[in-house]
Amino acid sequence: MRRLGLLACVCVAGLACHGEVSDGESLGDAAETSDGEMTGADQGDGDAGDGDAGDGDTGDGDTGDGDTGDGDGDTGDGDTGDGDTGDPGNPYKGDADYCVEIINMYRATLDLAPLERWTEAEVCSNDEAESDAMTNTPHGAFGACGESAQNECPGWPGPPDQLLDGCLAQMWAEGPGEPFSEHGHFLNMSNPSFTKVACGFYQTGGGDYWAVQNFK
Repeated sequence: MRRLGLLACVCVAGLACHGEVSDGESLGDAAETSDGEMTGADQGDGDAGDGDAGDGDTGDGDTGDGDTGDGDGDTGDGDTGDGDTGDPGNPYKGDADYCVEIINMYRATLDLAPLERWTEAEVCSNDEAESDAMTNTPHGAFGACGESAQNECPGWPGPPDQLLDGCLAQMWAEGPGEPFSEHGHFLNMSNPSFTKVACGFYQTGGGDYWAVQNFK
């Protein structure tokens, strides 16, 4: 199987996905998935510590040292991933935040409400990006995270922040119009019906990235 070039693809619910091979840097895909559950967060060991009550001897009228122990009573790290609720173990949480920031920057130019960062679907979105990269198929995992539409940047050079600057700018530059295959990325980013977006990333062994933006 030959490796695909940088693609421009877009999908929404009820419509066919469209993709175009390009020799230069181009847009990504857009797709819709079914409800997908993300893995839960490890809560840490939660050890309560030794917490010894001490000797507390009462002989000879002494009340004893009455030590209550170290009192360390460690409750464990209790980490839910990297400490962010909703995105347990997400190594790309900073990039996901930047992704939402850029999309909302573009939406603001049209006086559209900002999208919420859909943290609950970010790990699932990472998995979608990985699956698509492994199969070399944009939107191949579309339907796994419960999104209504998806844009995708397949096979882009990193790092993720530079990828997002270039890919999202090209998506927005499509502008409004028809056919959907030529304007779908812009239409997904500017859809006033969407309220949240989850951004997922995967780096291949070759060093390039696949990135999805799942809209809901």
